[in-house]
Amino acid sequence: MDALTNVVAVLILVLILVQADATQKVAKFIEDLEAATPEQVEESKKILEEIVKSKESIDEKLKQEAPTPEQIEEEKRSIALLEKSLETNDDLLADLEELKALEAKVRLERDTENNATVRIQEEIAKIEAQLDQTPVFTAPPPTEVTIPNSRPIPPKAVVYHALAIKDRIHMIDPHTPLAMFVDELKKHKRDWLIERIKQQGADRRIYDQTKIAAHFKNFDFKNTQGQKVELATNPFWVRLQTVITPDLEKGGTPIDELEKVGSEFSKTAASLMGNSRAVVLFHVNPDSFNAYLKGRSLLDKAKIPAGWEVWGGNSWRETIPDIEVNRLQEPPPPPPPPQKGPKPPHPVGPKLD
Repeated sequence: MDALTNVVAVLILVLILVQADATQKVAKFIEDLEAATPEQVEESKKILEEIVKSKESIDEKLKQEAPTPEQIEEEKRSIALLEKSLETNDDLLADLEELKALEAKVRLERDTENNATVRIQEEIAKIEAQLDQTPVFTAPPPTEVTIPNSRPIPPKAVVYHALAIKDRIHMIDPHTPLAMFVDELKKHKRDWLIERIKQQGADRRIYDQTKIAAHFKNFDFKNTQGQKVELATNPFWVRLQTVITPDLEKGGTPIDELEKVGSEFSKTAASLMGNSRAVVLFHVNPDSFNAYLKGRSLLDKAKIPAGWEVWGGNSWRETIPDIEVNRLQEPPPPPPPPQKGPKPPHPVGPKLD
């Protein structure tokens, strides 16, 4: 009993001590509690009013009668309709996003086209301003070039050529290089001859194209007019050509010096006056008709027969007749003739006029 009563006494003592400590804690909490400010008091009053209103609203709803099963079913149907409408609205929202993206793309394309149009309009304005400051071009009077009396070149004529390019006339003598070639051929005839074929009349002789090409590779044809003279070979050919290329910038005779005594053109014309077989053919570039007309007038005064043709080259090629060389390669077959269409006209050779 003593032990039991002692335990109870101890518990009672503990309770007294705990109660005393809690009282002290509450007193200390109240003492340490700071006073509320007027703003906090007003805020608390507002919160209290909202709580009171919410409580009154809940009390009113609790006083209302419970919904009937029919009303509950009606609300369920309304909720189902709202959910379905929400799905439809989601689809519409998705379509709206696509439309917005499409609108942005179209606006970007429109702005790009608009910027390009603005740039083009600015360029047009600049060009129009330049055109306003550009003087009106007046075409020069037309040059009349006629062929009053076309006739063939005599069979035994000695033909010289005149190239009219860049308002200069370059006199071409194809006979001197040919004579020099024949002289060299006579010197090396035995070495260059490959085959001699007997036939009625003159025998047919075939010469070594490779040796001839090597011999004339850097041969000096002694041209006194500053023209480049070369011997042209080709592995597919059996004939050779001389190629005469004038200096288009400094060679020949310019248009304003054609009548000048001592010019290349005057000296050549004077040398041809004593040759009754001499004929001059003008090959006229479209930019040099005036030079041709002036040179032609001077030849007409000197009684030298002449003719002309429109021509676009810058060198003169002359095939060496009666000299045959060996073909080094077989030429490719010619293209087949067209199946339809008119036949091309028969070529017309150079004429005098």
